[in-house]
Amino acid sequence: MKSLFSGVGVALVTPFLNNQIDYFSMQKLIEKCLAENASAIVILATTGEGTTITDTERASVIRFCKNIVKDRAKLIVGTGNNDFSKCFYFTLQAKNLGADGALVVTPYYNKTTQSGLVEFYSQLSALKFPIIMYNVPARTGLNLEIETIKKIVRTNPYVYGIKESTCDINRIIKLHQICKNKIAIYSGEDELNFLFYCLGGNGTISVTANALCKEVCEVFNLVEKQEVKKAYNAQTKLSKINNLLFCETNPIPIKYLLYKMGLTKSDSTRLPLVRLSNKNKKKFDTISL
Repeated sequence: MKSLFSGVGVALVTPFLNNQIDYFSMQKLIEKCLAENASAIVILATTGEGTTITDTERASVIRFCKNIVKDRAKLIVGTGNNDFSKCFYFTLQAKNLGADGALVVTPYYNKTTQSGLVEFYSQLSALKFPIIMYNVPARTGLNLEIETIKKIVRTNPYVYGIKESTCDINRIIKLHQICKNKIAIYSGEDELNFLFYCLGGNGTISVTANALCKEVCEVFNLVEKQEVKKAYNAQTKLSKINNLLFCETNPIPIKYLLYKMGLTKSDSTRLPLVRLSNKNKKKFDTISL
């Protein structure tokens, strides 16, 4: 089976301070996640606000993160874009700067056909670089259909996995049936991590792991050891925080939590995202970590 990693991949935030990248906090977060056994660090994707990172910043962030991660975990770069030529360039850049693979979201806004999706990933394979497809219809307005995935898995040698961010249980079951022993399947919904693992999933690309990597890893490790009841209990303990982290658009809540925990110097985002509302900030005061 093709796979870039198994276990917990951290969908890393990009910390900002005065609208500039806060590299000190970024290093602090990465070191914490690696110490808590993250298998992969995933940068510049949705949680990393990759669409508001400049081209100059992108190269700098990849180099910086590669220098920290080295070979302690896989470094995966979010390179998706609705402009194929830009996606191709970002993916080539990630390869040339030493990343281990690319997380490529389905092209948004243009709303291509399913045949267009097959062609999109097919042309990226010319780079001969491992790709994890990313299906998140709530953000893209486009769903990567099961039959399309089946075709891509069968014909594209450089698709190593899929990150699935839906809550459709029937779809998730079908996804596992067609991908099992072929490519890796990663949960893109922290609340469903336990279910993904029990169905045979290979891990998660997790928002929650920015703050609680050790606890997110525990759920995966317990399922791997077939200690299902303990894994379920561990997942249940994370339920409240998992839900809170999506009370507003990701990464707004996780950035507030990291700031509250003292892991970053600021909870700032880049427009069009804004800081967490005062109403939702109060909800975080009711949780203990």
